[in-house]
Amino acid sequence: MFMRSRTGLAAGAAFIALAMAGCTSQGDAAYRNTRAEPPPTDCRAWVGVDRNHELPGYRLPQPGGQTVCVPLGVTAHRPPAGYAGGDYYVDEFTDARLKERWRTCKADAACFARIDAQMQRWLPPNKARSTRSTGVVDPSGKIDPEGAVDLRQIRRPAFFAKAPYAEAIARADAATYIVEFTVPRDTFERIDLKMTDPVKLRGWYIEGRGVDDGKGGKMRALVVMAPGGGGQLTAIQHPDEKSYRIDPATGRAVDIKFPNATTETMGQRWWRENLDALNQAGFDVLAYDRRGEGISGGFSDTHTLEQGEDVFRVLAQFDTGNGMRLLSPDGRVLAGGEAAGKLLGGMKSNRIPILLGGYSRGSMSTAWAMAKNFSGACSYDMPVPECAPPKGLANIKGAILLASFASGAGYLPSSPDLADRNLFLGGMAADHHILFYPNSAPLAGMHKWPAAFFGKGLWDRAETLEGTVAAYDRIRGAREIVVARAPHSIETWPESDKQYLRERMVAFAKVAIAGGTTVPGAKPWSNLKELVATTPDSWEPSSKPKAAEAARALP
Repeated sequence: MFMRSRTGLAAGAAFIALAMAGCTSQGDAAYRNTRAEPPPTDCRAWVGVDRNHELPGYRLPQPGGQTVCVPLGVTAHRPPAGYAGGDYYVDEFTDARLKERWRTCKADAACFARIDAQMQRWLPPNKARSTRSTGVVDPSGKIDPEGAVDLRQIRRPAFFAKAPYAEAIARADAATYIVEFTVPRDTFERIDLKMTDPVKLRGWYIEGRGVDDGKGGKMRALVVMAPGGGGQLTAIQHPDEKSYRIDPATGRAVDIKFPNATTETMGQRWWRENLDALNQAGFDVLAYDRRGEGISGGFSDTHTLEQGEDVFRVLAQFDTGNGMRLLSPDGRVLAGGEAAGKLLGGMKSNRIPILLGGYSRGSMSTAWAMAKNFSGACSYDMPVPECAPPKGLANIKGAILLASFASGAGYLPSSPDLADRNLFLGGMAADHHILFYPNSAPLAGMHKWPAAFFGKGLWDRAETLEGTVAAYDRIRGAREIVVARAPHSIETWPESDKQYLRERMVAFAKVAIAGGTTVPGAKPWSNLKELVATTPDSWEPSSKPKAAEAARALP
């Protein structure tokens, strides 16, 4: 393919452009950006995890009277002078534009070689990522995710009651069902690998007591939570484990590799704390390992567009039981018709109020699911994409996006290690039928979403804070952004920041599920600098300013 003539490449490009002209699934003219440009940054400061780099920031007064430079990531792409298009961050980062840039790269031998090497490293199953480690530290709970699984072998919440874990999620055991769903192979597996057997998704369904319905009563409501890349619902994390170490010679933060002797996968303790907080607030909570990871089956773990569609497949199986199995808290295994209607508080999946939530890579699948429901989405992973109308489930009340990628490719942070991400995005979709990072389609339709909550580190590598604000600005109902002086990986945040994030997430969820439009207690801000200033004087430890750095920030 690489050796085709320039004429052939041009003809192919023209065909694809024509085919996609009617298949953009972008937003309509209902949204107009009215926010002013953010205030210019006025200082620079070093951050450790996970940038190990000096970043621009804002000088901000602190409670003790001193001034400190608070850094943040900045957007790599800006509209060119005199840009005459509509919404730059939507129109210039569509699937069609990204694939067009990939074709240009592909025609350049050096560019193609650089990006193709990155794609080859990420093509499933990429054993170097060791995506399945559940059962490595403790053999109980280890299963063959591709086999016929005895659901009784999967770890339950009560497993995490024992020392040294002592996790709060253990109290949900009596309300927890082990669940298994059946979904088809993704496009990469079907087209490239000729796989036709189904994939099994497995996890927990935790029944809640009901939440305030806004009318003085209680109602059942469901939160579906999608984990980050490599997330494994039932994996062990030792409470004393750290995700990085500081190299004494360089002072740089260096990632610790997992699994190790005490921890199977880092970040899972924090993830289960979120599930517990939502359940304690009265919500039913569904959490399953995404395809290709943890206790779920599947070969490919990176196709987030397909993972977004899995949400609707799972919801349908609650109603019909087709392809579903569950293990009840009292030990009964139900399958098919016997499992139909046993969960969701006896309601149908198109009636129970639902919030969709996701962290990091889970935010990508959540963004695609929201796009599919409210504005429709195209099969960007196919050679000639086709678009579907919105699914239109009115009972989906909003989204929870943690360390979000949802604002799309336009809000790429400015950093050398991220510079190729959009070429990678276009190449994976065009050449390997995998939609990994979102294009601008979810952002384009966000003005149709009813509510959204965002949790964000100031130097998050997923998207810039400016991108999160752009997404927030499109939401017409309940909305909130919580930020921390910290990176993408929320498990590295100070405990006080993680606790505050959970509290605000639950406050938002209660409002959104009842159809409210404002979240009481949300911190006020009007521009990017003021949003950064909502952070307390609390830092991810490797990035906390030293005395000399703080002095440099003095006016």
